[in-house]
Amino acid sequence: MPPLGQTSDELRIVSWLKKEGDSVEQGDPLFEVETDKATLEVEAFSSGILRKILHKTDEIVEVGTLIAYIGHVNDELPGEISTQETPSATPEPHISTPVPDMAGSGTSVSSATDKPLASPPVRALMRAHGIDPRQVTGSGPGGRIERRDVEALIQQVSSETKQSLFMPVPKHRQIIAQRLTQSVQTIPQITLTSVINMWQTQAALQAGRERGITHLTYTHLILRAVAQTLRKHPRLNTLWEANGPQFQQLAQVNIGLAVRGDETLLIVTIPEPDRLSLTELVRATDAAIERGRNRTLAAVDIAPAALTVSNLGMYGVDSFTAIIDPAQTAILAIGRIAEQPCVLNSKICLVPQMKVTLVVDHRIADGTEAALFLRTLSEMLERQKEDL
Repeated sequence: MPPLGQTSDELRIVSWLKKEGDSVEQGDPLFEVETDKATLEVEAFSSGILRKILHKTDEIVEVGTLIAYIGHVNDELPGEISTQETPSATPEPHISTPVPDMAGSGTSVSSATDKPLASPPVRALMRAHGIDPRQVTGSGPGGRIERRDVEALIQQVSSETKQSLFMPVPKHRQIIAQRLTQSVQTIPQITLTSVINMWQTQAALQAGRERGITHLTYTHLILRAVAQTLRKHPRLNTLWEANGPQFQQLAQVNIGLAVRGDETLLIVTIPEPDRLSLTELVRATDAAIERGRNRTLAAVDIAPAALTVSNLGMYGVDSFTAIIDPAQTAILAIGRIAEQPCVLNSKICLVPQMKVTLVVDHRIADGTEAALFLRTLSEMLERQKEDL
């Protein structure tokens, strides 16, 4: 079981995408696991035959645990497995026939524990409302739990407990609370706010859309400018490692993006936004956001990033202060773009302005470095059109 960027050392196997005896090519999706962030596909590390699955669907497995064997059909399995599963007098190994895999439809296969069948989104809905799958009667094929079954139970419980003042905290909210508390308690945070003239960025947005990039937004242009700024201020592209302690300078300039999902919040990584064309950036960002909301993050979506962008401007928020993810160095809170009176060339005119608030780990950067970062970011955004 590989480490996948989760905060826990344990992962739950959601489903196997191959069954014993299937041919496997290196890079093929092999199985799905559920981390504390999302459901991810894990690719095969090598090619061959999936000889033996040691841990089934719904089992909780620690990182580093042996979970399956891939080899050639005539390879002898290690003694313990070979003795139990392969008759010594038979040259060909015995391949057990597992329950038919339904992973292609996004459905988990029932395990030996007889846990109910349900797709990852349905399981996420049950977790969000603190529902034990065993409490739900599935109306799908083979007793599979459908979304309508969960929603019916939620409505039933809601009508029965209208007067109740208490409700269980879903697991994902517990994790969010734990991480934010850890951040506030362990990271000395310094906060700086700046107002940026968005005239040129507004023109860049219009120019991009006129060129046919219809889904281009301010968020895409901000991600691009933040990456350009980080290259000029590499100190903020550094992580604090408590083991030492020591600094870890990241090789790539990746940017995290805060994404709101169903009653949850997570960070997806956008790899080096300034190295992509605007069309590529829009496509990559929108795809990562969609995977985040569906809790089907790929490995690239959880790659290391030192800084996250959190944009609440589209909700009419003028400015706010965000909390640094405990695995990162900084977070940039983006407010709305609004026309404000401004003096230009001795004349009062309306200028589109945006307030940004930078929160930085003070162990890594001082106020001067953070201020210089904001000044460079302002320069990048104020000349966006020149860079298109």
